[in-house]
Amino acid sequence: MVSLVMPYISVLLMLQSGPQLLYGDESQNCGPKGEKGDRGVQGPPGNAGPPGPQGSKGDSGLSANVDMIPTGPKGDKGDQGFSGIPGPTGRPGFPGPKGDPGFPGSPGMPGFPGMKGQQGSPGGDVTSLQSQIHDLTAKFAMMEKAASFGTFRKVGQKYFVYDGILKTFDEGIQICKEVGGTIALARNAVENQALLKVVTASGLSEKPFIGVTDRDKEGQFVDIDGKLLTFTNWASGQPDNYEKTQHCGTIIVESGLWDDASCNEPRPIMCEIQ
Repeated sequence: MVSLVMPYISVLLMLQSGPQLLYGDESQNCGPKGEKGDRGVQGPPGNAGPPGPQGSKGDSGLSANVDMIPTGPKGDKGDQGFSGIPGPTGRPGFPGPKGDPGFPGSPGMPGFPGMKGQQGSPGGDVTSLQSQIHDLTAKFAMMEKAASFGTFRKVGQKYFVYDGILKTFDEGIQICKEVGGTIALARNAVENQALLKVVTASGLSEKPFIGVTDRDKEGQFVDIDGKLLTFTNWASGQPDNYEKTQHCGTIIVESGLWDDASCNEPRPIMCEIQ
């Protein structure tokens, strides 16, 4: 029994004497340090400990002292917005359903009585109005033609016109016909004076033709339609049929008196438009 207990008592005495007895004095020569061993496997977590004591109450936050925070300066006023400018037009919507028909309107006022025709000619007033419109249209057309010439003058119901054209007597007849007129011819003293003013205003130095001729019968001057003249204004000693070749009338630019000349000489052509 004693022999079995003794080894255990020896071990206990060595543990009580300190680590130097177990491992030896550090001053003694030791062997080389061994390498670090691998990390062991983490053990399971321990049990939760008891709750700790409650801490003291801290100071209150800034929410309780908002009034103590200083206020910054007031900012500048912003620019005015563009509320006065309308925005873009939206897309048109779909048409709505057709509404119910409205109530019929009240009867209108009676119209004015129609124009009464002349006795024996139904619609006479309308015919007269149409005739007046036709006359006005013709007058306007005549004025428009006269205004197309460089020089023109109105006398009575006709215009004497000139546009710097020099032609023979027969060529002049054709040119005046193309503009709806004929070679100018004064039928009285007033017209003759108006014709002279056109000659003067045009600055002519050469006698222009007038619409008289005696080619059909020597000494008997007629207009281009063959009608006898009711007014003449021949200069003294005229017409004289000089050298038997002068069968067409002209007007003298200085006086307005008439003279005869050759029909085949190019001269200024004045027209009259009625």
